[in-house]
Amino acid sequence: MIKRRDLITSGAFAFSAAGMAQATPAAAAQASPLVGAWALAKAVTVGADGKPGLWMSRTPPYSGLIMYGPTGLMSVQMASARAKKPRDVDFAKLPADEQVVYLQSYYGYYGRYVFDSAESVVTHEVVSSLDPSEIGAVLRRRVRLEGDTVTLTTITNGPTHNELTWKRVSTLP
Repeated sequence: MIKRRDLITSGAFAFSAAGMAQATPAAAAQASPLVGAWALAKAVTVGADGKPGLWMSRTPPYSGLIMYGPTGLMSVQMASARAKKPRDVDFAKLPADEQVVYLQSYYGYYGRYVFDSAESVVTHEVVSSLDPSEIGAVLRRRVRLEGDTVTLTTITNGPTHNELTWKRVSTLP
């Protein structure tokens, strides 16, 4: 049985977003300043009034990791505050309503990315996501890079947007 982890590390999947210029993953990411691992430092949702609020209406604290590979692959995992689960309980054996509580505090997807340095925009082509409505989506983020800090701002047509600030890391705490 092929595991998702094996597909990600081997690059053995193909994905094409409608309307997006095709580039080889290596060419798209080769010179990208985003290559590496980034830990979440700050997450907010900016409302229609321009004021920052809770990220996606979720309870802090937030944690996360976004990774951009040199071959054009990416992955993001984020979590908000979570209830403590007894260590000796198998998640799969929890009642469905308790599982949902944990899943609602988590967000993640993986796929391919293209960084447009001229526009300071990164485009994520979502291959799979915890949120099934995002599978196959093309998500664009404005990029502000300052040293070892990058802020990604969602590009939307709506009145709100997310701002996620990440710090470059080489290890996890």
